[in-house]
Amino acid sequence: TIADRPRLWRSMLLFTALVCCSIVLCMHEKLIDFSHAEDQEQTAEGTEPMMRRRLSDDVNHDMDLEHVLHLATRTAEDTFTEDPSPFRVLFIVTTLSEYDKGTRGTVNGADRLKDLVLPLLVDGVESMVHRGWSVDVYLICGFEELKESRRQMIQDALPTGVGLEVWDDAIPYYYVKKFNQQLKRPDQTIEFAPHGLSRQHRFVVKDKLMEYDFFVAFEDDIRVTADHVVNFLEMSTQIDRMRRAAEHSSDGKARVEGALEDSRTVRRKSMDKATVGNDLVQDPMTADELRRLWPGFIRAEVVDNRGEQPHPLLEGSPPALDNFKWKQFVPASMEYEQSFGTVDPNVCCDLDSPRTPPNPTKDDLVLWETDISATGVRHYPGEIGWAATMPVEDKADVGSYWSGEGNSYNDPSFKRPRRVDALLGQQAGWMATRSQVLYFHEHACPGGFLPHFDGKDWYSDSLQTRNGAVEFWSGGFQLFGRCRLNRILSLDPKRFSRQILYHSSNNKQKTKTRDKFIRLSHFLGQLYTVKERALKSLQGETTQ
Repeated sequence: TIADRPRLWRSMLLFTALVCCSIVLCMHEKLIDFSHAEDQEQTAEGTEPMMRRRLSDDVNHDMDLEHVLHLATRTAEDTFTEDPSPFRVLFIVTTLSEYDKGTRGTVNGADRLKDLVLPLLVDGVESMVHRGWSVDVYLICGFEELKESRRQMIQDALPTGVGLEVWDDAIPYYYVKKFNQQLKRPDQTIEFAPHGLSRQHRFVVKDKLMEYDFFVAFEDDIRVTADHVVNFLEMSTQIDRMRRAAEHSSDGKARVEGALEDSRTVRRKSMDKATVGNDLVQDPMTADELRRLWPGFIRAEVVDNRGEQPHPLLEGSPPALDNFKWKQFVPASMEYEQSFGTVDPNVCCDLDSPRTPPNPTKDDLVLWETDISATGVRHYPGEIGWAATMPVEDKADVGSYWSGEGNSYNDPSFKRPRRVDALLGQQAGWMATRSQVLYFHEHACPGGFLPHFDGKDWYSDSLQTRNGAVEFWSGGFQLFGRCRLNRILSLDPKRFSRQILYHSSNNKQKTKTRDKFIRLSHFLGQLYTVKERALKSLQGETTQ
């Protein structure tokens, strides 16, 4: 009937739409099948298949560092004649507790977020905004809820135009398992994985990867400023220039210009699984070795002598800080201060905060997480110059002149410390360009640097502590262990000062034994002593 015609037309239109959708879905499946078959055909012909975890194929890795360094250091006038796009930085901070719990030298109930985290965050972000950078903040919280009033407090304190995102209640859940991946107990239930909080920033980086030029991800009590970022980019670029020079040289190596004559007739082998000895001073470097070279950081605290009682590190005759470990074997050559300058305490540690001592001097900066026995020096090609090498796994070592070379510690059985937790030098975070993150994920790090963390490299569950505790994720131990990167610290006091990170909780000096501490200026002096010995070794002279 005429009354039924509209219903008939509607039915026919619906049927036609369903048929079209089915055709589109079939074509899509065919395209997927065709693409998969094409990959299989390429693999069968010997072409290397695309890595499963690849995130981007359109980034020019070769010149990325040069471009990013230019964005970070150009003046305001440059934006009138160039692409006005700003240098985009994502500043990620992970914080476990809103209020201190009274452990590790803290005061129970103290407002950690307001008095410690916020001043650091504002200080670092302001230093970047003042350079014209476009900065956003991502706060990852281990506590259940960041109340709106507290969120507004943070937003109000940040410079105008800085975005803020918050991920609260971010601690993941997991099942505790045995080494065979079976549940630890038959009645095992799901539970919090507090150590997994330090992993969560990797999900943020993956989500935001193509939106920013640079990523800064650190624990909540570390002071990171624009000076640290610019120095990191400058050193990274200098390393990458030498890497490209090695790739284009006739023998695939980059060399120190004006290298001294090496009169040594004997080159010693390593006492462990390193493929290089501990006596490398100015040896040529391959592109692969340079690719694994990385500007590192080292944490410091400021001696807090504001109490009524004398500070333990300043007590005694001589005080502990003047009688530092290994002093009798590797004294500090302080002449560098007249020749090259001194450590600048203001770069790392001049912070306006109720929790930190004001107006620090160079002699107030102390180190506790490594010592000279785990360190070496080397003269690197190009503008990199002389630098200290931080601890790295033996098989990953690209070589340096170790402080213990030539039996400097008067013990022939003394081996170079490698994976010794007390000497690794935890840096409490990392920074990198987008291209560098992609290099971590797609090439350097077995199992990848970003989610999803699955497969044999993660024992099928990345939250199991056998993969690493907090420092594995947040302290860079994955990068400087599993990913085989070699950290260096410049011997130029100006650059060295910009590789020092202030651990502003300032609590290690209250909880660690006195023999672990050394002034940063003395540590740099010890490195200069090792440099002098390395140069003497080239002449065939004894190094003791």
